[in-house]
Formats: sequence, structure tokens, C-alpha cells
Amino acid sequence: MNKTFKKSLVALVSGLMLSACGANSGSGSSDQANNNQKSDEPVEITFWHAMNGPHQEALTELTKAFNESQSKYHVTEQNQGNYSDLTKKIMASGVSKELPTMSQATQSNIPDWTKNNLIIPIDDLIKGEDGFSQEELDDIYPGFLESVKFNGKTIAMPFSKSVRVMFVNDDILKEYGVDVPKTFDDIKALGEKMKAKGDKRYALGLEKSVDMELETMARQNGADWIKKDLSNVDFSSDKALEPLKYIKDGIDAGWARTAGEDGYMSGPFGRGEVALYIGSSAGLAHITPTAKENNVNWSTAELPVFGGGDKLTLLAGNDLTIFKSASKEQQQGAIAFMHFLLKPENTAKWAVKTGYSPVNRKGVAEKTFQDYLKDTPQADAATKENEYAGSQAQFIGSGEYHDGWQKIQDKMLVENQDMKQTMKQFEDDTKKIIEENNK
Repeated sequence: MNKTFKKSLVALVSGLMLSACGANSGSGSSDQANNNQKSDEPVEITFWHAMNGPHQEALTELTKAFNESQSKYHVTEQNQGNYSDLTKKIMASGVSKELPTMSQATQSNIPDWTKNNLIIPIDDLIKGEDGFSQEELDDIYPGFLESVKFNGKTIAMPFSKSVRVMFVNDDILKEYGVDVPKTFDDIKALGEKMKAKGDKRYALGLEKSVDMELETMARQNGADWIKKDLSNVDFSSDKALEPLKYIKDGIDAGWARTAGEDGYMSGPFGRGEVALYIGSSAGLAHITPTAKENNVNWSTAELPVFGGGDKLTLLAGNDLTIFKSASKEQQQGAIAFMHFLLKPENTAKWAVKTGYSPVNRKGVAEKTFQDYLKDTPQADAATKENEYAGSQAQFIGSGEYHDGWQKIQDKMLVENQDMKQTMKQFEDDTKKIIEENNK
């Protein structure tokens, strides 16, 4: 029996019988839309996102290309504002049963949406008819795939990914006759040289929030921070505190600063006020016009290492998820769309137009992206870091953890609150968040 006809017929008889016959329960508007489709019409896929400006233009272009490449599915992409707006609308739609087929998601969304039974694991779909070959999966950078797993299952596919890189003012380094720093000790040495000379500029600039930098440095230094399996939280050991003390000492000595009221460090760096700036690789587009206006010669480099540990950079950005309320056909269509977006030629185009990174090695090797690197060599450092990029631990309640972290930073860096005591309390609070929400 035709599946669409069968579902419609059973729906007329009984909602309970519909569930018993194996249709998706609580499927909401996206399933209803699919039920009303004629058999010869493409399956409608609704895609919510938070891309704006040039990013939305690039996404619209790729969506149109997917729709024109086949006739089985049709994707309608819908902007929902910024990430905060998107998250609020998803949660509200989960209550009203009006969810889209798929959506962008940040790393902190995945545990919460999983807890609320909104999104589904996609391991089987990934390897299904419209999914990925094993060769294609193996080509995606390991850290990118690891970042979309939760409780051992693949919950999303990586899409718009960025890493932390070091932006370098070539003019200042040349002025002081130093090479690009490989370690944080090298940065401190440059800072001390600049201060000894009475230089009003800063050796190191950081964003207003230093949480990603501190975690990176602490993990390089051998601290667990938050272990991936959630078996340990370590904010107050010597190895975890040493990077925080390094940042605090640099600020007090006058050779390091955070963005503070500037909001982002890309502005001060682009104006030539900072020798080295650690921030998101996606900030390249913001620095370029400011640096050009101020005649600043600049480049990028891989992150320096703290404490003699291994190289590490943390991933940020967003991924693609599928909602449980979508019909089986819509779920397959969402995977087909993800597969299209992650094709090497398309992830390369996306990276060139947005400043994000290609998610697979073949995307980096694409002529489109290689030509871009020739014209924009500042994008190369992020590409090199992709091989060892890692993710932060995922857990339910991570939003509360991040909120708490924001509240205590200035208390230690600006108000001189005791670091060990503050971080020990934060460590205990985070352990409690994990224990209460991740049983």
C-alpha cells in the first residue's frame, strides 16, 4: 500500500491507531506538511538557521543549488535571527509541536535538545541511502566528528566550524627582531621587551571572555579541565591555575589585555595596538578592513603552547541537527542536504565566502579553497590546526556552567579575588551541575 495513502487513511480512523501503525508520534507541522504532499511532489525540508548578511547569502546560494541538483527533496531555509533567538524559538516550538525538519545548533544546544527529546541520533541515517560513504566520513577531520557526538552517538553533522588562531602584527615583531612565538613564554618575553622600552602597545590581546583560551592553555599544561567522560573537573589544581595566573600577571604588568569595553579584540589589533591576538579564525573578515585602513601588516599563526604540552585548539561554530518530529522521508532529505553541503566543492565554497573552515581534507584541497589561500594566506593557520582541533566536554547544564564562568572572570582578573578559592568554588559548582543533570 502506498505509504502516504496509508498514513492518511489511518489518520482518519484514529489517532491512536496511527501511532500503533508506526507513524511518528507528536510529529507536528513538519510531518503534517509531508502527509499533505502529493506522491509526485518533492519532500519538503524546513531548515532553521541563524545566518545573516553575507553568510545568509552564501547559505541561500547553496540551498538553491541543492534543490536544483535533484527532484526528490526541496529545502526551504528560514532565518530565525541570531543564535539566541534560534534557541528560544526551538524550545518554544518543541512545546507547541511546530518544529522544523532540521536546524543549526551550537555545541551547548546538543545536550539540552537531546535531554528534551527534540533531536535524534543520526548514525544510521548517515550511512543510509542518501548519506555518506565511509571514505567521506574518514575524510572529515576527526575532532570535527568528535565534537558532534553525545553519549556515544552522533547527534549532528559539523558545518560552520572555526578554531582559535593567533593573529600576528608583523610590523611589531619586525621592530623587536623576534620570530613568531611558539610558546606563551615567548609572548611574555616579547611583552617584557616592549614594556622595558616604554612601549604603550600590548604584546598579547585576548577577547573579553578568556574561557576558551584558559581551557586550551590548562589542557596543554596537563590539567583535565572537564574530562570528556565527565569523570573529573579540574579548575583549581596548579596545572589549571598556572594559565590563569599567567594572564593575570600579564594584565598587571601591562603587556597583556582583554578586549573589555572594545567588545572584541579585532578592533584594537586592526588598529595596531596589539602585537598578538588570540581569537576565532572567523574573525579574519573583521580584521582585514581595519588593518588595511591603518596600514597594519599582519598574518596568522598556529596557537602557541603553554607549559610544554601538545598543540591544541578548540572548535567553535555550529552544526546541523535533525528533529525527532520530522517524518522518515524528511529525515532522509535532511541527511541528503547535509551530504550536499559537506561535499568538498561545497564546503570549500562555504569557507571562502564565510571565513569558516572546510570540514574535510578534500575540501581544503579543492582548487577554490587553494586559490583563496593564495590570495588570503592569513586563512592557512586555521587549516593547519584542523588536524588537531578538539572540542569541549558536552554535558547537560553546560549553559549554566558557561554563565557561571562569565561571572567570575572579572572578579579574578580585575577585582583581584583569590584565584584558587574562586576556582575551587567554581569547580565544586560545576561538579554539582554535572552530577544533577547527567545521571
